[in-house]
Amino acid sequence: MSAAEELRNALSRLVSEEVTEQMKILEDTYFAKSKQTIFTKAELAERWGCSTATVSTALKKANVNPVGKRGKEHEYNLEDAEKAKNSHDGKVLADHELSWKVRAM
Repeated sequence: MSAAEELRNALSRLVSEEVTEQMKILEDTYFAKSKQTIFTKAELAERWGCSTATVSTALKKANVNPVGKRGKEHEYNLEDAEKAKNSHDGKVLADHELSWKVRAM
C-alpha cells in the first residue's frame, strides 16, 4: 500500500469516528425529553394537560415526596407521579359519579 492510500484510509477512519460521535451526541440531545424520568410540577401539568394545582393535589394525596430539586422547583419521579395521577383521577371520577347518583335521588 502506498503512503497516499494509508493516509486516505486513516483520514476516512477518523472522519467516520467523528461522524459517529457527533450522531450519538445529536441523538442524546434530540431524544433527551423522551428519556426524562424526573419532572417538576409544571412539567407534569403540561404533560397531563391540567393545572399545577391539580398536580399538587394528586401528589399530596398520594404522599409522593420529591426526589430532587431544580432551582426553586421540586422534582418528582415520573413513575410515582403517574401512579398518584391514576389514583387521583379514579377517585375524582368515582366521586363525580356518586354525586350525580345522589342528585338523581
